[in-house]
Amino acid sequence: MKISIKKNHFNFLLTAILLHIFLSPTSIFGQKSTIKKIDEIVQAEAKYDLFSGTVLVAKEARILYAKGIGEANKEYRISNILETRFNVGSIEKCFVATLILQLCQRGKLALDDPLNQYFPGCPYATANQIQIKHLLNHTAGLGDYRRHEDYKALSDTAQDIPEVLPLVFQQEPEFEPGKEWKYSNTGYFLLKAIIEKITGKNFKQVLEQKILNPLGMDDTVLFCKGDLLAQRASGYLYSDDGKHFIRATGEPAPYAGGGLYSTVMDLLAFDQALYSEELLTEESKKIMFTPVKPSRYYGYGWIVVPFGGGRAIYHGGSSDGFNAELRRYPEKRYTIILLSNYHGGSAFELANKIDSMLFDYPYLLATKYDLNFRLGMYSKNRNQDFKKAIEFFEKNLQDLQPHLPSLYESASARLYGKFDQKRAIEMFDLYLKLAGEKARPSKATVWARKGEAYEQLKETKTAIQCYKTSLKLDPKLEWVKKALERLEGK
Repeated sequence: MKISIKKNHFNFLLTAILLHIFLSPTSIFGQKSTIKKIDEIVQAEAKYDLFSGTVLVAKEARILYAKGIGEANKEYRISNILETRFNVGSIEKCFVATLILQLCQRGKLALDDPLNQYFPGCPYATANQIQIKHLLNHTAGLGDYRRHEDYKALSDTAQDIPEVLPLVFQQEPEFEPGKEWKYSNTGYFLLKAIIEKITGKNFKQVLEQKILNPLGMDDTVLFCKGDLLAQRASGYLYSDDGKHFIRATGEPAPYAGGGLYSTVMDLLAFDQALYSEELLTEESKKIMFTPVKPSRYYGYGWIVVPFGGGRAIYHGGSSDGFNAELRRYPEKRYTIILLSNYHGGSAFELANKIDSMLFDYPYLLATKYDLNFRLGMYSKNRNQDFKKAIEFFEKNLQDLQPHLPSLYESASARLYGKFDQKRAIEMFDLYLKLAGEKARPSKATVWARKGEAYEQLKETKTAIQCYKTSLKLDPKLEWVKKALERLEGK
């Protein structure tokens, strides 16, 4: 039995559960083990404070699992509940793409319209070649306007899209449209500007009229700095020492509607509408969910990859203090939605474990090692602080049986920082001694990293031998082939 997802989320959840129990008892009791496993995964993350936020797993619109974990506001000890709103970051791109395709359906634009049709004064040399479809799937050659040196000052004062466009147009495209793929926030900013030009309304109004209001997504809003918004989660970052959380101070810029805040229940309503023609025709959805070359996996506003004998169609989002995942598996009709007010990939990591369980792939429950590991990855990837990363990783190497992922990453951090390569080689050797054949990263990868360490030490012959050993174990490692060709060609 399918229940419409509209308003009054708590009543909906209760009704769905009761009807499912009494009308299809065989099905619900058959799902008990799945629900128990999901909860086991979630509670393990909560035990080690790896995740704070809301979790929802559904199948064919029936909610299997929905729960709030941790605190929306640590200062006032306010718990996360299903109605808590989180910044969903780049999941907003799924909504932008939907609005563009709606305009295409209505004949208001064409996907091959050039950029200079909407911005005649655009100074890009390729303005007449960049098409709307290039903006949609990140092949326009554009980058991220937020990295412009003047962005910070402008973001504090600008009130709408036209004020920001001059800054956007100061950043020259990096390649010819359609030739390469590079994730671009600039491209989606321009798509919002095009929506405003065509409709004569601001982006916020169009989003509400064409998606949020028709679907009853009453808890989804475009939030701007200074707005009063009930049940809004505060975002948190790890402190430098990893011993506590600090509150993120950044807020979405006020122009173009600011940042999109939503709930797991509202996002489920959006997800389910994409199974009907309430928002888009079947033809439009096929276009949106089909990867476009040169990308193997990015369609229009969604990432599409083979998974579990079908497809995973998804998008993630991050901003200071927040991390979100919206994942759809159309062949099995599963939906996974995770909204977190912890920065650093907490929603991404948890989603990987849940979908692995659902599709019978191996996964590991969180352990005491995971927090230090995640803090190390956070220092390495976000802050490029490789010595601090090593400190966290090596906290996991003090037991008789060291944590293998931490062993690998501690060695790799030395390569990223280009220091202490001999110690890195010793650690790679220990990994190769302890790791099983199914270990991840694979032994082939570790041999290649050893080769990289020797290459940094300018011990070319030994580096070549390591790369060859790697390729014997896994001939498909293209980056290792290139490294070997580079060294043998010297």
